[in-house]
Amino acid sequence: MDLWIKIVLLLLIAALVYREILKSAAQHHERPVQKVKASFMSLVMVGTLVGAFTYLGMSMTWIETRDLRPIIPKNSPQMVSLFDRGVIELEGMVIKTNLAEKGELSTLANELSKGCNNDQGCEVQKMFDYVTNIPYKTDYTSRNAKKVVESNWGDCDDKSNLFASLLNEKGYEYRFVYVPHHVFVVVHLSDTDDLPFLSAKLNIEGKNFYYAETTSEGAKIGEFNGQFPHSFEGIYDMKRNKPEELKNAKFSIV
Repeated sequence: MDLWIKIVLLLLIAALVYREILKSAAQHHERPVQKVKASFMSLVMVGTLVGAFTYLGMSMTWIETRDLRPIIPKNSPQMVSLFDRGVIELEGMVIKTNLAEKGELSTLANELSKGCNNDQGCEVQKMFDYVTNIPYKTDYTSRNAKKVVESNWGDCDDKSNLFASLLNEKGYEYRFVYVPHHVFVVVHLSDTDDLPFLSAKLNIEGKNFYYAETTSEGAKIGEFNGQFPHSFEGIYDMKRNKPEELKNAKFSIV
């Protein structure tokens, strides 16, 4: 639910509480039964308002940003609700993701993969090339994938959002891998003919997911980005909306 809708609802509840208090005061000299009813309604409305403020207050939090730089400027995190779309919880962190809606980037994904004749390695690499060629720039927020396309710039989480959104359009499996101040994507491929020699991968539940470092211009799917599992803060499956067990992800370079 949008934050402004929540604020409007709270104001409406506050107005109802105020009205009930006025009714209770006006009926102070009326029949005892009416007085009891008005007082009871006031109590219920006050309790509801307090509960609503408590609920919303507990659901608001500062989110983690996934920037390459180790120092984040003051007031840079975004205030969001745990119940807002795209907010995930991972190993004690609250992280804002910002994928495009299904279908928003279908035309782009189809255009990029044109001529690949359903070759997995070709399709994924062409979409990856598009993302890695977008200039790196950060504003310390998690920007929507569609906005990244329109502005033609982004940082690690922005470009990961875009690559993941393109993969969604073509039906590829992937995971977000979080390390300190950074995030990258690993993508599942069964056709590995086009991958470079010595490809870095994670084996998760019997499937091979290959490294895809979106901030490295000209990179290839499978190229190692220097991130070993000991630095992983978490691995997240966006499709199932749940984290992976880190112990179940087996790293190798083949």
